[in-house]
Amino acid sequence: MKIGILGSGPVGLTLGEGLVMAGHEVVLGTRNPSKDSLQQWVKKLGPKVTITTFREAAAQGELLVICTSWAGTQKAIEAAGLWNFKNKVIVDVTNPLDGKGPDQQGRLSFSIGHTNSAGEQLQAWLPPDAYVVKALSCIGHESMFRPKEEQNAPTMFICGNKRAAKTTVTTLLAEMGWHDVVDMGSIEMSRNIEPLSILWYAYGFRTGTWTHAFKLVLK
Repeated sequence: MKIGILGSGPVGLTLGEGLVMAGHEVVLGTRNPSKDSLQQWVKKLGPKVTITTFREAAAQGELLVICTSWAGTQKAIEAAGLWNFKNKVIVDVTNPLDGKGPDQQGRLSFSIGHTNSAGEQLQAWLPPDAYVVKALSCIGHESMFRPKEEQNAPTMFICGNKRAAKTTVTTLLAEMGWHDVVDMGSIEMSRNIEPLSILWYAYGFRTGTWTHAFKLVLK
């Protein structure tokens, strides 16, 4: 599958590399495709990766992944062209961080929440036939591909409004090494999944370790 990624930060680059390793083609959309570090990244990964504009990445991708900073997400979507999202599955990796950084307890803060979420806002910005699935937002980018906790595999929580879209994303996650994927329901459940990122970051801040993940234990 050809996958379009919007966002060239650490999350976008990590997912791009992981998806190539999983056998997919990747088109990475960014504001500055000619940036030297991105061109070096492409050379390292080979012919299955291309760097281009947001619009071209959205147009070429059969499935799209949005991992821009929250402050730049709406502008990235507009630059990509709303028509390029029609009839596509959209994996939303964003969290609505306010950009102020952690407090003394290591807690980040959201700019929206409780009655809204990044997942819901993204679905509202996009056409009705763009199918947003929240995923990969509750873990750091270092552990997004092939999580190493083999004996006690971590859980990835997802949500979205269209069952078929969630099935597609579950299959993609399995290819990335996520074999415990839990569907939490409609896109409104992003309000509950996204805050896990605050808990994840706070634990890392307090312990200095960044390889932890969440696990749903069933008895």
